[in-house]
Amino acid sequence: MDRILMVTPYLHSQRGNSVTATRLFTGLSRKGYTIDLISMDEPDWEMKLDYCTDVNCYGLVHGFHARQFSRVVNHPLIKKIPILLTTTGTDINCDLLGPQSKQTLETMLLASKIVVFNLHLGRQITAIEPCLQSRQVVIPQAVELPSAPLVTRQQLGLSCDDTVFVLPSGLRPVKNLDLALDGLEIVYQKHPHLHLLIVGAAIDVEYTAHLKSRLSTLNWAHYLGEIPHQKMEGILQTADIVLNTSHAEGQPQGALEAMYLGKPSVLTSVPGNLDIIMNGIHGYYINSAEELAAAALQLIQSPSLRYAMGNQARQLVKKKYAVEQEINAYNQIYKALYIQPSEYTTLSQ
Repeated sequence: MDRILMVTPYLHSQRGNSVTATRLFTGLSRKGYTIDLISMDEPDWEMKLDYCTDVNCYGLVHGFHARQFSRVVNHPLIKKIPILLTTTGTDINCDLLGPQSKQTLETMLLASKIVVFNLHLGRQITAIEPCLQSRQVVIPQAVELPSAPLVTRQQLGLSCDDTVFVLPSGLRPVKNLDLALDGLEIVYQKHPHLHLLIVGAAIDVEYTAHLKSRLSTLNWAHYLGEIPHQKMEGILQTADIVLNTSHAEGQPQGALEAMYLGKPSVLTSVPGNLDIIMNGIHGYYINSAEELAAAALQLIQSPSLRYAMGNQARQLVKKKYAVEQEINAYNQIYKALYIQPSEYTTLSQ
């Protein structure tokens, strides 16, 4: 049976990266692969890596997040094996253009194939290193949301008449949650039955402190903390509209999950969010607090518009972000790259 080594950061925190890695591990295991999954957020992950590569023979290594995988890619045994690298957004939007660009790019250059979630991310890589264009494969992240008990509005201290926005996002500067607060603060003056639910891990300590301080002055905005992915459906179903206000995105997994449940979206028009929706059909693109406020007002004032956009959003996600399509695409890459361990010696000579 074909044996694969999968290495990912952040598996044990509720981020898009952990959701994607878990979904691919499960789906590709069902295709018949034996996959050993190592998470770099475990304290002994390097010992596990040494052990796995010592006792097992792998025909492919699948890594996630270019900068994080730079800590793995030069391992003496892994260098001999084909590498599939799934880029996740911040490694392109932030790391490839920042102070850690050298190791991020070097990692990409060592990969046999690089998965990007959309063409925008691929173009950013190519702009830095044109030779990497031929190694890129576009595979959108699929949406697979486990069934969960409904969280009632009463449990959250909300009423049936409230218009509820949800912002599924980790707390860090690139996610720009202040834009959501700025925009909805304008709307709140006219519609005091508005509420915002923020759901995600407190990733950046300084930004988290800033955000919590600001939230303490707003009785309509609530931080629910980090919710396990297995329970997210219950929270998302409670909301009417989903927001993503990031400065940069790989692919807004939380927003897509809410859209899958029939929620219209309001997204910043940045690479990663662009081309997710058609403006005015599945939701709205915005660039400022004023534009966010205008979009929110339209959706608050017209329940029929919310329903129509939400229904279109649901159909879009089911068609474009199906799990079967994603797993089949990765399976084709696995088959193309996999080499028998007996070939290692020949290839390295």
